[in-house]
Amino acid sequence: MHVHAPFAQELVDKVKAHHDDIVKLGIHAVPPGEKDNVIIANITRTKNGKKSSAADLEKLATGKPTAVRIEKDQVFDLLIPMTDAHGGDLDGGFVVMEVPYVKASNEEAALKIGVGIRDEIQAQIPNKAALYQP
Repeated sequence: MHVHAPFAQELVDKVKAHHDDIVKLGIHAVPPGEKDNVIIANITRTKNGKKSSAADLEKLATGKPTAVRIEKDQVFDLLIPMTDAHGGDLDGGFVVMEVPYVKASNEEAALKIGVGIRDEIQAQIPNKAALYQP
């Protein structure tokens, strides 16, 4: 699916540039007029438009941030639900990122980093429509 979310992409690029404590960063949501939850912005732009995995959607359904150890990559894989700056729904919005073991000693420490980054992103989103505007 082709996704056009320039503001979301700008946020991802800008936030990642200021954080050496994460190695990946992406935003997922259901774009306007669509039915599927997809990647709308990612530091690896070729991933944009890719459908969100069933595993990610199951984690999102809990409504809670999750951190999973990935031993082979030496990272914590995070999924954190996200709203706009006013708590408004982004239609299945969540942020994903990876925190290296060298930056966090356990899941709790990784989530602390991740929630801080999520908060930084979400504070800059005035509403859902803004994600898809220049």
